[in-house]
Amino acid sequence: MVNKGQLNTLLEIGDIQERTVALRRGFTAYTEPLDVTGHEKSALIILLNLTYSRKLVDDLLDHKLAKTTLMNNEHIGACIKEVQWLHTHNLKYPDIRVSKQRLIAVPSTLLPSVLSGANCKQIFGWSHDSAKVNLAKLFGAHFIWQDKACCLARLLSVQPKEWKMAFQSLGMSVKHFVVLCNAVKNFLPESALPEKVDKYSVQVRMPYRDGYLAITPVVNHALQASIQQTAFKKQGRYTNIEFTRPAGVSDLAASLGGNIKVLNYPPSLHPSVYGLSHSWLSRMRNGQTVFNSNALKHPEFIKALKGLLLSDKALVLKQRRRQKVASHRQIRSTLSQWLAPIIEWRLAVEENNDVFNQLEEIEGSLEYQLLTVPNEQLPESLVPLLSLFNTELSNLNTNRQYAFHQHLMKPFKHHLQWLLAHIDTEKSVVDDDEETPTQRYLYLKGIRVFDANALSNPYCVGIPSLTAVWGMMHHYQRRLNERLNTQLRMTSFSWFIRQYSSVKGKKLPEFGMQGQKENQFRRSGIIDNRYCDLVFDLIVHIDGDEDELDTLDHQSDILKASFPASFAGGVMHPPELGSTNDWCELYHCEASLYSTLSRLPMSGKWIMPTRYSLDNLEALLLLLKQKPSLCPVMSGYVLLDKPKSRKHSLEPLHCYAESVIGVVECATAIDIRLQGIRHFFRRAFWMLDVKECTMLMKRI
Repeated sequence: MVNKGQLNTLLEIGDIQERTVALRRGFTAYTEPLDVTGHEKSALIILLNLTYSRKLVDDLLDHKLAKTTLMNNEHIGACIKEVQWLHTHNLKYPDIRVSKQRLIAVPSTLLPSVLSGANCKQIFGWSHDSAKVNLAKLFGAHFIWQDKACCLARLLSVQPKEWKMAFQSLGMSVKHFVVLCNAVKNFLPESALPEKVDKYSVQVRMPYRDGYLAITPVVNHALQASIQQTAFKKQGRYTNIEFTRPAGVSDLAASLGGNIKVLNYPPSLHPSVYGLSHSWLSRMRNGQTVFNSNALKHPEFIKALKGLLLSDKALVLKQRRRQKVASHRQIRSTLSQWLAPIIEWRLAVEENNDVFNQLEEIEGSLEYQLLTVPNEQLPESLVPLLSLFNTELSNLNTNRQYAFHQHLMKPFKHHLQWLLAHIDTEKSVVDDDEETPTQRYLYLKGIRVFDANALSNPYCVGIPSLTAVWGMMHHYQRRLNERLNTQLRMTSFSWFIRQYSSVKGKKLPEFGMQGQKENQFRRSGIIDNRYCDLVFDLIVHIDGDEDELDTLDHQSDILKASFPASFAGGVMHPPELGSTNDWCELYHCEASLYSTLSRLPMSGKWIMPTRYSLDNLEALLLLLKQKPSLCPVMSGYVLLDKPKSRKHSLEPLHCYAESVIGVVECATAIDIRLQGIRHFFRRAFWMLDVKECTMLMKRI
């Protein structure tokens, strides 16, 4: 592995082939840049020799070849011309048909809640003619010099004497060196933005002031390179996005053979849906437990138990308190998941007499007691439940030492007692059932989506983009207002994913008019992507005048007819015919809605906002490792320039914007149920926050 500060070691490798391979890797964008301070001449020799195909160069330290190259004006001139295609944001990613454009923008505003290029050191990438990818390495390859990440193109603008001496040592005169520096400087401005939008560039409409703004999302080279570096060091979880013509995409893609790494964090949902009471009965007939024993095997639960036992050994009082609080939260969460099947079964018993009648054959068991006793008598089951929990714990090899542990019995008892006291969701629903005349909640249940885009932005795969949910909701609002002639506003949403599955394979592009003159009916090239199928519930908050909301109350057919047909690039459908008739319902008060939501299946997950600060990519990966319930997701845009008029824009104003990475919490239905109504309506809803330089999804 190549790390910062190891160029000395690489230069001392005796085997030429091994040294050349190590040096090539050291000057690629997917490894940490090498510190070349004090070795400017050797670095220059390597960079000059990198401009040739690897088949033509056996030794990157070939002094004679480097000197000949430097004296070849035509070759160096071709290298200088490639400086004009250095960029901070790649417009040719992922569609290489975008041509004759580049984007150089200053680092965007640093935002604590999201990760963007502003969290990385600004470096340049390259994308242009694939045949010239090697020529770009002379001035575009990055390294560390005097504790700064830089490239020759940036360094030569100030003409440092150390590099001047390096060029002179290879035979270049001072006069030619100055001419070289000026030529490079002219091709590398402080900022560069296209004057027109390429026909192959993606455009997204977003609200802006009193109208809409056309946005072209672009990938930040520095952040993308940082992801490749962490993947090279095997930090985090990744998947490959493959490109068949990588040199046409960028120098980064070419160095990786077209296999770009992206973060891979799909939501962790249970493979099977709870709620089949007959299957639980079958398990009990076979002598198996109905409790969710898999929850006790999770590494985070074991870590919490160890943390609670070792918390007193921490040196600082604040650390001890923090560790105790984190451990107690995880233990309670695990116990709630362990109890989840019983809680759901109990709801089924309360709502269906047929289910209750099936319980006769398990009468006398602890499960029967938990399913049938009144809510106020549930705490009386604490002692046998605690004993059963410790018994199940002792049957697991990894957790055996924690069963009946003298220092853990008290916390186990405390958390189980709390759970038994709060199983009844109706206690957490406020008694005040007043309706608010100027708002409604629209509950969309069991919505099915096929082939949704799981690559929410160029950096991460998993949960579809939050802005895609908002965009679908906004489209719904427009369709509804057109049909009703109203001015209703869908202001925020809460999202519950019932089922999620990745879709394998690549999509074959549709036929279209291709070629330079757009007169050839053929398919475009395959662009790799990731897709998913999912089933979700969506709760939409609607504001409006009282008269308009009253009109909406009596237009359930129009509500269903206005429902959009697409989501995140996929096809969206209501539930299957006959499965449910109440998939689109309006609620006037929060208490009634929460009473319904508290009965959602324990197998699903709520996509909840968080308020974690993200300093850099390493901090994000560490956070994801420490808290498995978190997932990275596309959460908005940071604008790279002021909106202006551009040719071929979909709207009067256009802007280039960088996609950013946010963090969401995949909360279980049981956790939301136990935390109560106030917590849900205060923490579970998303809104789009539009400012002059940012458009981000955040908590209301």
